[in-house]
Amino acid sequence: MSRRELHDLLVELELKRSQLDPVSSEQNHRLDELIESLEQQKLYPDDFDQHTALVTQLKEIMLEYENQHPALTAVLKSISQVLQNFKA
Repeated sequence: MSRRELHDLLVELELKRSQLDPVSSEQNHRLDELIESLEQQKLYPDDFDQHTALVTQLKEIMLEYENQHPALTAVLKSISQVLQNFKA
């Protein structure tokens, strides 16, 4: 897994997020937390010890967005795949 690949997906996630209809402040906060954790994963791939929690958080957000925001969910799924390769 390359940092560049995760970086590109995070850029795409921010783009898709900016195109969303307004979401609740709670949803927005959870997405902010996820993005912050993903940034930490990108910066410190070998030292980041929250991988399991991050994958769980990612799956929860995917379930929350999958029906109303399929484009955002597709990016989240790609990020999940990258994370799985990260620990492989």
